[in-house]
Order: sequence, then C-alpha cells, then structure tokens
Amino acid sequence: MLVKLFSLAKTLFLSIITATVLSTAANAFTDFDSKQTTIEDEIGNGKWTIVEVWASDCGACRAHMPDMVKFDGKLDNVRVLGIALDGQPGKAAAQDMIDEYKMPFKNILSNPIEMNAWMELNAEEGLIGTPTFMIFNPEGKLTALQPGILPTTSLVKYIEANS
Repeated sequence: MLVKLFSLAKTLFLSIITATVLSTAANAFTDFDSKQTTIEDEIGNGKWTIVEVWASDCGACRAHMPDMVKFDGKLDNVRVLGIALDGQPGKAAAQDMIDEYKMPFKNILSNPIEMNAWMELNAEEGLIGTPTFMIFNPEGKLTALQPGILPTTSLVKYIEANS
C-alpha cells in the first residue's frame, strides 16, 4: 500500500512539474519592453528566419555577432531574430550588447532553462550552449539547428539550397 501511495504521489508531482514547465515555457520570452512573446509569433510570415541564441557573457557570441550584424538585410527573404539568454536579471547586460554591436534585428529575452524547455518540446533536442542557430522556413517550420558558430556563408547556401 505504501509503495502504491508513493508511486501515485510521484506521478502527481511529475504531472505538476510538467504542467508548470509547459505553461511557463509558453510565456518564457519577452521583448525588451517586457511584453510577452513567443518564438512562434516571431517566425514565418513568408520569410526564412534565422534565430541566433546568444548570451552577453559568451565570447563566441561576441566574436560572431559582427558577422550577423553585417548579414542582416542582405537577403530579402530572410530575417534574423536574436534570443538573449541573459534573463530578466541580465536584461541590462543584454541591452548593452545589443547597443555595443548595433544589432539592427529584433532580439527577445529568455533564459537557458526556458530556452532548453522550448527546444526539447519543439526541436526534440536540448540547448547545448551559445551561440545556437535555428533556421525556420517561411511557413515557420524548424528546418535546421546548429550549436556553435555558423558562418553566414553557410546560412546563405542553406537557404538558397532549400528555397
């Protein structure tokens, strides 16, 4: 009887945790005016979307960001979206990086836990680190995911080959 009670309690606990993660993951992204958004709201709409997941304390992200700034706007059918993993406590640091690199593309704010939860649910792969790139087709379907620095020439080749 005690084993059954423990098993039931464990199942209930896991259900509550799963429901909490699923419900918060849907609200885990904000713009820099603290308005809730979702990745799904930011992708598709007839254009390829390249998402770069970054953090202000990531050296590789800083090294690669000038290339993404130059790349933004080069292809008419592509938009760039940044997702800063600095979270609300690091919002000022993320904004400083956006200003420092003069990022012309939209950036939204999240944190590693929520980004990982979103990726596990939607990409069936967890967050490995930053930077991470996700490419969504014009219909908003995830078509590629790549952790690590990705040359912009590779982004162009991928989009041209799949358009």
